Amino acid sequence: MIVTPLKTERVGISQFSLETFLDANLQNFTENSILAITSKVIALCEGSVAPLSEDKELLLQKHSDYYLPEKFRQHNSCTITHHAFIGSAGIDESNADGHYVFLPKDAQASARLIQNYLLKRFSLTQAGVIITDSHSTPMRRGASGIAVAYAGFHGIKDYRGTPDLFGRNLQMEQANITDALASAAVLVMGEGDEQTPLALLSDLPHVTFAPEAPDQAEINEFFVPLADDVFFPIFDMTKLTPGGRVDK
Repeated sequence: MIVTPLKTERVGISQFSLETFLDANLQNFTENSILAITSKVIALCEGSVAPLSEDKELLLQKHSDYYLPEKFRQHNSCTITHHAFIGSAGIDESNADGHYVFLPKDAQASARLIQNYLLKRFSLTQAGVIITDSHSTPMRRGASGIAVAYAGFHGIKDYRGTPDLFGRNLQMEQANITDALASAAVLVMGEGDEQTPLALLSDLPHVTFAPEAPDQAEINEFFVPLADDVFFPIFDMTKLTPGGRVDK
């Protein structure tokens, strides 16, 4: 796998449409490759922001699926949004010129729009897209990449029913292709002033491209409902409070 970060111009609030930004900053894209793009760039193009004068606590409640009220917190805000543990519901104030920046309004629709843009602009038959963000992993320090949406390839590689090295059929094993790729992309894009919100991923032997993927059935399988999650027994639902995000 080859992951190449792309330096771009700085993106201001509503300065570009998403397509105009890509026209200006993406010069080449090859068949069977994936474009990773940070969620912040999409949100800035959409104008999905609020001034720093607004109450961040109220904003994170509005933009989360679930949040932990302040009285239960030890450190930073603990929120679940877009089916993942993402601090402060993904609301970010770094590199945002005095504003809070939200996650994209409809990340899956944006991923599909970018995929179709790539197919048309570069005359391709197969192209993938990952919209990335950063999150914290329990009992690990530091941030790593995660996908909030993807398009153009299958997000899970299913090993169930196939034999292991000793001929025993695997029962549970599924590889999360999407988040593994997102983590690699975010690593090279950086978390500071690198100004590289795009990354090209190529030479991808473990990726199965499919123009219509993911369909709704795959999305439903990839994003596990909280009540069905293997970690659900450790959540204290007497403390987690439903947030205001509609798309749950």
